[in-house]
Amino acid sequence: MNFSKTTEYALRILSFMAKDDTKLYSVNEIYDALKIPLRYLKKQMTVLSKSGLIKSIQGRQGGYKIAGNIRNIYLYDIISVTEDNILQNVCFFGYPDCNRRPHCVMHEKWASVRENMIGVLKKTSLNDLKENNKTI
Repeated sequence: MNFSKTTEYALRILSFMAKDDTKLYSVNEIYDALKIPLRYLKKQMTVLSKSGLIKSIQGRQGGYKIAGNIRNIYLYDIISVTEDNILQNVCFFGYPDCNRRPHCVMHEKWASVRENMIGVLKKTSLNDLKENNKTI
């Protein structure tokens, strides 16, 4: 499963912010750490804020912080905000729909791999990344 650049950035931003989930982060601080193009980063912060994954605190001492408990924010939740077709059964061979009858030789194997990957994303929280001292 290939993720878009938008998803990659969202995962990187939130895994970075999970290092200290009580802290207010400025856009400049996130930019300095992750080197995501500034315009794109600002757009991402708006999307993540509107999704409820992060909070935007206005004012002179404002910034962004993770909106909930990082034990309850899973990679799947983040990807669901940025990817339209995460649940779609994407064909292994790249066809737009898997409507072949009978199904191709890879259909069942690919479905199993996809289900396992989604299972891992649904079980891996930002806290898991923090505890393992990992960022994406």
